Amino acid sequence: MSEEELTGRKVVVLCNLKPRAMRGITSHGMLLCASNDDHSEVDPLSPPEECGNGELITFDGHKSAPIDPGNRATKAFDRVADDLSTNEDGIAQYQDIAFKTVFGPCYSPRKLVGGVS
Repeated sequence: MSEEELTGRKVVVLCNLKPRAMRGITSHGMLLCASNDDHSEVDPLSPPEECGNGELITFDGHKSAPIDPGNRATKAFDRVADDLSTNEDGIAQYQDIAFKTVFGPCYSPRKLVGGVS
């Protein structure tokens, strides 16, 4: 995906991971993307258009308080990463529970069905 395709687009970013150097730049977050089963296609997740920047994404039945940046947040993500996916409607989910905002679920605009990473 090119810079032009991402510029101005609302995306879902995991913001509280431990900073890491990537290609000479310190990364403070991870862009979450849907991919098909063979990972040949990737689509950044999008929140509903009405969402403001920095809105907290929640999962019904799970604690929704953010964790401070660092190793603890990274380890928490590592524990749940294998259970992140998109369904046939492109809705992003954790164990079949939608990534939820006050304006609705986050989704893959191309409706890719597969994992989220």
